[in-house]
Amino acid sequence: SAHIGSQGMTRTPSESASATPMCSFTLTQAFGRYADPGTSLPYLHTLPSDWWISQPGALYNTHQRCAAHCRFTRSMPPNEHLYYETPFYNYAVVIDYNTRNAPGGVRQGAGSAFFLHVTDGNSTAGCVAVPQSRLITLMRWLRPATHPRILIGVR
Repeated sequence: SAHIGSQGMTRTPSESASATPMCSFTLTQAFGRYADPGTSLPYLHTLPSDWWISQPGALYNTHQRCAAHCRFTRSMPPNEHLYYETPFYNYAVVIDYNTRNAPGGVRQGAGSAFFLHVTDGNSTAGCVAVPQSRLITLMRWLRPATHPRILIGVR
């Protein structure tokens, strides 16, 4: 079982809805506040200078590392300060919805920062959240060579 967006699932995600996108998405990157738990995915050990950008512009829906004089607004919202979002981003896997790895690339305003991450027991703003121990098991199981995917609301 998992927690999803407080507004359920949608085929038309946006920045203004707390809904989880429906489809099949690749899982190509992982990150977290804690050391790599043994995933084969590329893993980013976050620092206090790590952000996920949701503000409009060239950096939309990307990870950025910046501590000062950044090309984005260092505030939440619109951007997420990854290192400090605990327990959610103790560990996380990027869901390739509207990312550079998604078919069609990135579309401004179509929704950003969708992750498979640690749950606090509540619904999310659109991510998929599971208990930390379960997420670690999944992260160790994922292998880039098998082109892992997450299916949300589809068979």
